[in-house]
Amino acid sequence: MTVLRDWGTMIHKEILESFGHRRFLAVFALAALLTGVLPALSLAHAHSHALGGDLTLFRAIYVLLAAVIVVAQTAPDLVLHERVGRTLDYLLTTRLPDAAIFGSKLVVAAGSGYAAAVLALGVQLVLAALLGHSGWSWLFLALPIGRVAVFGITAGLTVYLAVVGTFVALRIGEQRTAYMATMLSVGVLIAPFALGWLTLTLTATWMSQAALVFGAVAVALALVGLGLLRRERVVLYLQD
Repeated sequence: MTVLRDWGTMIHKEILESFGHRRFLAVFALAALLTGVLPALSLAHAHSHALGGDLTLFRAIYVLLAAVIVVAQTAPDLVLHERVGRTLDYLLTTRLPDAAIFGSKLVVAAGSGYAAAVLALGVQLVLAALLGHSGWSWLFLALPIGRVAVFGITAGLTVYLAVVGTFVALRIGEQRTAYMATMLSVGVLIAPFALGWLTLTLTATWMSQAALVFGAVAVALALVGLGLLRRERVVLYLQD
């Protein structure tokens, strides 16, 4: 019960601090709205039935983009605000376990990105109904591969970026550099496909397996990250 109370306290604190900052709210709203509106106004939406399922599925990338933008902003900010306000130093002197202090940041950052992705998806669906003149259309959600991409890949992506953003912000401590490093970490995921080491196959089976593998890797990375983010190590970072 003590562990759950500690985690609950820290997660509640991080949520209040995040939603208490106007920039977070602005980035969250803009990311969700833009990635929801742009696909609906694109030529691909207007001719989705004529151009085929692959192009319709391509609009799922906008949902992933919403998650990337929000997590890349939120994960470093949760650390940097506390570094500037010196509240992180205070937390490290409390009885709260390291896992709750740093794990809560991962949960809130990843959850914010996932929520932005779901909101962007909702905006796309509503605008598709309003502008498509053909009633409600579930877009890529009608395809199993689309559901896997949006709900599965997005989950792994948000956890991955949350770990990278938190660690980078603790180690670097400079706002713009932390944001850029977190965004560029997406390139690490794209590189194997760009270099031909892996082949992207747009099938439900391949995407499902990829989502499971990516999710397992993201969780493993989060556990490793929590292992590295011990308070004695963080104190050294804060002194740099």
